Amino acid sequence: MHKRINILYTIPNFKTAGSQYVLLSLFRNIDRSVFKPYICIEKFPEVIPIDIQEDEWIQFSWSENKFRDILGFRTILKENKIDVLHSWDYKSNYIEVLACRLAGVAYLYTKKNNAWSKRWLLKSLLSSHIGYDNPEMQTRFFNSLYLRNKISFIPHGVNTDIFKPLEQLNRSTFNIVCIGNIGTNKNQLFTIKALQELPSTIHLYLYGNEEKAYRKKLEEYIDENGLHDRVHFMGFVANKDIPEVFRNADLFVLASLQEGLPVSILEALVCGIPVLSSDAGGGAKYILDEEFIFTLRDTNELKSKILHFYTMPLGEKQRITKLLKEGVSKKHSVAKEVAAYQKLYKNLKK
Repeated sequence: MHKRINILYTIPNFKTAGSQYVLLSLFRNIDRSVFKPYICIEKFPEVIPIDIQEDEWIQFSWSENKFRDILGFRTILKENKIDVLHSWDYKSNYIEVLACRLAGVAYLYTKKNNAWSKRWLLKSLLSSHIGYDNPEMQTRFFNSLYLRNKISFIPHGVNTDIFKPLEQLNRSTFNIVCIGNIGTNKNQLFTIKALQELPSTIHLYLYGNEEKAYRKKLEEYIDENGLHDRVHFMGFVANKDIPEVFRNADLFVLASLQEGLPVSILEALVCGIPVLSSDAGGGAKYILDEEFIFTLRDTNELKSKILHFYTMPLGEKQRITKLLKEGVSKKHSVAKEVAAYQKLYKNLKK
């Protein structure tokens, strides 16, 4: 029997890290006759998904001592005989890659956000390979002679066994849904401002963990403009329960300031919900046509596009959502994403 390739996925935690669901899709769907996957976290072990076995995860907390961290992490790599490390850390942390260099382990990271700095450049130069999910990143970050030959564009996939259209609930209002951390970057205030000048039968439902200071800012605006009955804070929603949320939705709106490739857009579309998005970092343009993208200069364009869907005949809305759903299902399947990474892991192990 051939030796399996040991893959170590790293992520800060399963509580606040937005990439956890993408990582879990890889972990749960990887071919275990070829690969043996492990996961390394920094904190919150109590929220590790129950299907991850005790011998499949490791905890390593970074200290302020870089030299000690590099040697400590190198020991973990050696003890578990890791062949390839695939990092889903959103930070420009280059300790991992230095430890991999010392341990003789191939290092791959997936670039998910639009942050860039000298630290990101160093991390990229030291990496064995880089995956990215927004096509604009190729020219924005990786067009130098030193990086262009070790990058792969791998768009995210959506699990259509979980994300699929469900029967809609009866309702008297037109419901806009936003799902994501309620904070400055997700920019929910922009959508609330647009809501202010729209018909009173248009309501907004906000799902996600909240930054306390930003929640207070939203509440102050809601108080000042009498929107209590139209803006609803729904709290955190588990990924598996999102299709149920969409049963009560007419439109999904993402007004983020910055995004890589927004997975939330893909999830809404495969559930049959039309989407409007800001062009936050270029990723939305890869998924949506121009008619579904709005500027953040002011709220006029968003208001106009919401009204377009609000007054749209049901048949036309169904036609549009069907086309969008088919396009996402074809280009963004979990099977395609997993196959692309598996091929990459094999090449890195050679």
